[in-house]
Amino acid sequence: MSELIARLAGVRFADGSVADVELHQCAEPVAEDAVFASMVLVGDRVGRYAAVYSPRREEWSVPGGWREEGEDVRACAVREVWEETGLRLDPAALEPVGYERFTPVSLHGRWPEAGGLMQLWRVDVEAARTELVAALDDAVDPCWLTAEEFAARAGDRFWWPLVATGMRPG
Repeated sequence: MSELIARLAGVRFADGSVADVELHQCAEPVAEDAVFASMVLVGDRVGRYAAVYSPRREEWSVPGGWREEGEDVRACAVREVWEETGLRLDPAALEPVGYERFTPVSLHGRWPEAGGLMQLWRVDVEAARTELVAALDDAVDPCWLTAEEFAARAGDRFWWPLVATGMRPG
């Protein structure tokens, strides 16, 4: 069962596109055919979270991105985390946190024309001393942040309330 956390009208993105967005907390994965992107809240054993900076989106965020042709949602999440942080995840260890539902308002945007869902996962890793390294330039400067440091960098973003629901109490 999904719980609506927020309904946001007219969210403007860095590329100038606009969408209405709903944030839903949900402990079950959503239907794969509706998901166009997957992101992962990666926590370590000392209470820090993996964060990456997206030059395209001009923001700090959790690692993630678009599904490739024929790729399942968990495989997308695992690949994106590896590309953006160098961490290797077990797809079976991913826990659903919820999803973002995008309904396009403008005629252009990075989501599918009819809109769709972005699945958010959570995983804990034993990576307290692991250095994070980005393999591609679409997400740079990966680093470990405490919940407070992450909130200082991204707490004003529309998606933050959903990510915050996946953070473990410190």
